[in-house]
Amino acid sequence: MRNSDLATFHSLFDLPTYTPPGHSGTTNRRLVLANEAQHFEMVHGSIEPGGVAEEHYHSNSYQSIYILSGEAEVILNKGDKKTCMKGEIINIPPNAYHYVKSIGESALEMIIVYSPPISNNKG
Repeated sequence: MRNSDLATFHSLFDLPTYTPPGHSGTTNRRLVLANEAQHFEMVHGSIEPGGVAEEHYHSNSYQSIYILSGEAEVILNKGDKKTCMKGEIINIPPNAYHYVKSIGESALEMIIVYSPPISNNKG
């Protein structure tokens, strides 16, 4: 298969949804699949007010979160706490603990990139 065969158009709301383990009030949609890009995976994440991604880490993937809208309480490394808003970026290397809670009045909307793809390495 040629790379050009993977060129596609999608609507966000036509993509399948999933909720990762340890997350509440969360709806994720994979924008770029691991088998499409091979070296990264891109996800649109939405966390309803009060929803949370419990403290966890990814042993094999670097994670970068770009906040599109909403407000989040983010705790990194079991202690570094910050309120993050639209336009902010959270970079999380492998094995770094992180916790995210939606604390605004509207849903927290994010673009999340994993490298290598988290769906390939389960971590």
